[in-house]
Amino acid sequence: MEPDDEEFLLHNDAISAFNNELYANIFTDENIISKQKCITVNKESLYGYFLEKGKEMFFAITEYANMLPFKVVSTYETDYRGEVFKVITSVTPVTIPAEKRLEFKELAGIFNRFNHTNKLHQKLYTIAAITAYVDRVNFRVSTDAGFGKDSVANVIIQLVNSTVNLYGATFAKLEYVLRNKLIILNELGNLKKEELINMQEFLLAVGAYFNVYTKRTRKTNTTQEQYDISKLSLMLFYNLPEYYTGKAQEYFDQMFTKAVINRFIPFVFEGRLTSSFEKMLDIDGIMERNRQSYTNIIATLQYYRQHPVTSIKWEVDRSVINFPKHLMRYDRTFNTILKYVAEYSETQEEFDVLSKELFSCYKSYDALLIKEKVGGKIKWN
Repeated sequence: MEPDDEEFLLHNDAISAFNNELYANIFTDENIISKQKCITVNKESLYGYFLEKGKEMFFAITEYANMLPFKVVSTYETDYRGEVFKVITSVTPVTIPAEKRLEFKELAGIFNRFNHTNKLHQKLYTIAAITAYVDRVNFRVSTDAGFGKDSVANVIIQLVNSTVNLYGATFAKLEYVLRNKLIILNELGNLKKEELINMQEFLLAVGAYFNVYTKRTRKTNTTQEQYDISKLSLMLFYNLPEYYTGKAQEYFDQMFTKAVINRFIPFVFEGRLTSSFEKMLDIDGIMERNRQSYTNIIATLQYYRQHPVTSIKWEVDRSVINFPKHLMRYDRTFNTILKYVAEYSETQEEFDVLSKELFSCYKSYDALLIKEKVGGKIKWN
């Protein structure tokens, strides 16, 4: 392995190049954006589904949709009721591997190669983020601006293509991406009154672990009225509350009701990325040398997605880690993450350190809010 590969294996540009090559013209279930439709093209009725990839929209007849995932071989462009799209005329089935090629500790370790001032919190955040893709959780992450919240999320987005990271999302945009397995809402703020009401109802439904979400607006040719969210995870990212109070802006706890707040457990992770991303790198070389590593990551993520961890294999110290009855949804999410903390841990002692520190990251948020309310100044290293 080249020296740069050790640290920059998951550099965004290298992963992006691999994504463009691997997923070119490949569609999965997550690309479907409609229920079955009947459209008329050249006076012929076609039954099938609308799909979206990038900025383009496609239509696949039901026969092809039942073959997903597939690689598109040929298309032609047309329109129907004002919508311009490409009709898929030929496909080749593909198989996306789902094999445990890496142990969970190896998998998380690859995501943690960037240098960081707090490797313990970087590790815990990585485990939580991977959990959000392979299992079902809802939580908030509040950090200093340089922590690197997006680094792990963006790698997952590029490698598995069924995750979306939305900055300052409008509610209309959010509804448009509900087919994804993992949605990250980054810096919710400046929502208009109607959008805030809609967002609150959505957060209430997802945070309650409902299995179906019903849109407030009517379905269109390319959107549905009801969505299966039984496997959807939602992560909410924002900076430390003091960042917003210093700018006279609202943060999450001020924007939404207590019912919403009590559905999304918060974590405060400390530290900053220190890798030099301005360094001149051989991006093409990194990508070429690590094709197998990327494939192994994808296969292992898909394996855990299809075979989620079912239990916490180490003993949990409930004298330290416990939640009051009104925060049982916190408890549910926390225990789901603990399954993967346990999967990562090789000994009871290692699990104790990691699980108690993760609980401390949760408790830190309450302490942080109390200091904000009394005007205390907090210094984060």
